[in-house]
Order: sequence, then C-alpha cells, then structure tokens
Amino acid sequence: MKSNTLLATLFAASASAAVMKPRQANSFSVSNFTASCIPHSLFCTYEFAVITDPTSASPSGNPSPAKCSLMLQGPDFLPPVNLTGCDGGAYSWAVTIPQAGGLELSVTTAKDSHTNYTGVYDIPTDQLVVEQHGSVVDQRYTGPPGFAVPVTTANS
Repeated sequence: MKSNTLLATLFAASASAAVMKPRQANSFSVSNFTASCIPHSLFCTYEFAVITDPTSASPSGNPSPAKCSLMLQGPDFLPPVNLTGCDGGAYSWAVTIPQAGGLELSVTTAKDSHTNYTGVYDIPTDQLVVEQHGSVVDQRYTGPPGFAVPVTTANS
C-alpha cells in the first residue's frame, strides 16, 4: 500500500513539473515590422507586433503579441522615438539613431517588480532606403518584417 502511495505521489509531482513552463525570456519576437516616411507628407510611421520568446514569459500572460505603432513628424527621414508604450501597456519601445547610421530598436517589458527584460536590435543602413519623389525624399525600412531581439535582464 505504501508503495502505491509513493508511486502516485511521484507520478503527480513529475506530471505537475511537466506542465510548468519556463518564465525566462530569451528574446523578443518582432513581427510585421514596418517603418516609413509618407511621401509628400510631414509624417513617418513605425508599426510592429512584439511578444517575448518563449511566450510563457509574457508579462501579461497573454500569448498574443502586443501591437506597437506610432505616427510622428519626420518629415523625410525616419526619426528617433522616445520610449513609448505598446497597446495593452505590457511592452515599451524606442528607436535611436546611432552615430554610425542605421537605427536601433529597443524593446522593454517587466520581468517582475524589480527587473526588466530589455533587448536592442540593430537595423543596418543597407535596410533603410531613401527614395526621391519629385522635390522630396522619404526613407523606409526594407529589411525582414520579422526578427528576434536578444534579451538582457536589467534591474529597474
């Protein structure tokens, strides 16, 4: 009888451990990334979806990606973006322009009350095209629409 109880306990413990999912994010998964300045306009747009990978590390617990988008004044070249939130408030993002050129997309989300997951993705200059449209030029992103942003963990 004791052996049956012991086996049942061990089976239950291993079964519950098998359904536990990792909570450590390895990267952010970015999809549908677009960035462009609108021809003959003063505005540029950034738009993409993001979620942690694995999705079990998502701060909201939601397995669906958060939508991140912003329209701001360019007018001709993709501008930097100060830290801003995505829909739902679980993720934040920013864009900087490194001195060497290109863009840097940074994504941040809370791991817990004291720690953030943050990642930075370098967009090289050869993935940014400047096109002439009569008397104006505009810049747009031509790289892959989906990519992984490696995560580092930082204390808040």
